[in-house]
Amino acid sequence: MARSWLDAGVVSYHRGHDLTPTCVSLTKDGRIAYSASKDGSVYSWDVEAGGIRTSTLSIPPPRRGDDDYGGNLNRREVLSIATSDDGRYLAVGGRDDRVRIFDVRTRTTSASSSSSSSSSSSSPVATFEGHKRAVTALAFRPRTLDLYSGSDDRCVRRYDLNSMTYVETLYGHQSPVSDVSCPNKNRPVTVSRGDRTARVWKVEEDSHLVYRPGGDVGGPECVRAIRDGWFVSGHDDGRLALWKEEKKRPVASVVAAHGYVGGGTTGVSRSVMCCDALCMSDVLATGSNDGYLRLWRISIGEEKAGIEPLDEIPIHGHINSIAMGSGGKFCVAAVGQEPRMGRWDRVPRAKNRFAIIRLHGGESK
Repeated sequence: MARSWLDAGVVSYHRGHDLTPTCVSLTKDGRIAYSASKDGSVYSWDVEAGGIRTSTLSIPPPRRGDDDYGGNLNRREVLSIATSDDGRYLAVGGRDDRVRIFDVRTRTTSASSSSSSSSSSSSPVATFEGHKRAVTALAFRPRTLDLYSGSDDRCVRRYDLNSMTYVETLYGHQSPVSDVSCPNKNRPVTVSRGDRTARVWKVEEDSHLVYRPGGDVGGPECVRAIRDGWFVSGHDDGRLALWKEEKKRPVASVVAAHGYVGGGTTGVSRSVMCCDALCMSDVLATGSNDGYLRLWRISIGEEKAGIEPLDEIPIHGHINSIAMGSGGKFCVAAVGQEPRMGRWDRVPRAKNRFAIIRLHGGESK
């Protein structure tokens, strides 16, 4: 079945980034996608036009006088991006510890514009410098301008982009924050691979709930809220887990969701590196480096909670980030030779590309 996806031409790859793409984000209407890379570039893509690159941002290298001047160039790496539901703001976070906010509605620079014009229009409208280490995760609360960031400094920070102000810091994780997701309720969900927990933050009550998978289950790499009170986590031991807020253990799980290193049915399982779910639906997409983007059906409820495989779509390389499009017609992905957070386990023959995957037989909107 997987072969038919390529035969039908539903997977298209688009060049742009020089180094491995690390993250993607979509506007709520699904028309514009953003991708970012270890080379410090952030591109926007017209998805409706088939993936035409429309504009470019770039994280500048350290300058003389900066704390980072003379340091390693990895500080330019962008590790996380998020788009507000109104399509106005793009949040960008990376190894330089900063969260930059760009007003993308005011940008007029095309990919062919002069460098001087591009530079002047690439200035952020706000830069938040509170994190002490790399910013690894960003998420907007739906239908608001509340932004959450997670970092290697173990902290989760909250911002209000209505006033472009920092609001508060959420403490609790004992290791770097791997991912953050926010449902409609103001209860962001975060995960940490190091402390092997997922946490639901009751922001209004100034408290949080802690979830541990138990046993020898690996630490969570990614998380997505699928609706209020329910979320899914992907783990570094290949497990995919479905959670309900009222339960301290997963209500359903899949072992080795992306198979085992070297193939076969036993051995070292591949990490679930990223996931995304279509809001208020039962469809989940996950990525790893096994050569497939995988689709799952999520069932929720007291009697029928479960995770079932739907399909697998061939994509060669590390799938570092996925964003599901409006209506489930497509998804976009960051695909590259290296994993998002490091340079181990390279896939030399993979291409560093932004990918558009048409779903439902590749029908367009």
